[in-house]
Amino acid sequence: PANPEGWERDPFTLSVEGDKLYGRGTTDCLGHVALVTQLFVELAKHKVVTQKTVTAVMIASEENGEIAGVGVETLMETGKIDFLKNGPVLWVDCSDSQPCIGTAGALTWSIKATGKLFHSGLPHLGMNALELAMDAIKVIQDRFYKDFPAHEGEIPYNFACGSTMKPTKVSKCSRQLMPCMHKI
Repeated sequence: PANPEGWERDPFTLSVEGDKLYGRGTTDCLGHVALVTQLFVELAKHKVVTQKTVTAVMIASEENGEIAGVGVETLMETGKIDFLKNGPVLWVDCSDSQPCIGTAGALTWSIKATGKLFHSGLPHLGMNALELAMDAIKVIQDRFYKDFPAHEGEIPYNFACGSTMKPTKVSKCSRQLMPCMHKI
């Protein structure tokens, strides 16, 4: 927080002392912004011809959901970054002056399973979309962890948890009916 009483220097004024910057936001996980900016400067300066389009997407308004139409979710919803879906994508966010796993990052996607609606008392006559979705998620998770295992270079940083593929939202269900459609 930018409460001036808790700061040795004015948090609202950028102070430069030697090779250090002081002020609000100077250590707020912005090293990756400087890194990517410098990458683009070097690419332009040396007129590097790449085989793929190099794109940077910066998170905006991450802590304020009240400003509509701003941020990565809007870019996804409008299709403006669809060309990134086939990768490669590098997440270069960092904190505490060392590499880190994106602890607040999320890839928003969904999977929809369609089954056959029937009363839960006669499950053999229906096809449970929730179970179909769970089976699909299991296959996707197995593939994710096979393709993206922890890298040996992560060991020195003692991450509590590596990259994960965890569903965090499911559609509403009823207790009486086997769902004919389920979205995770």
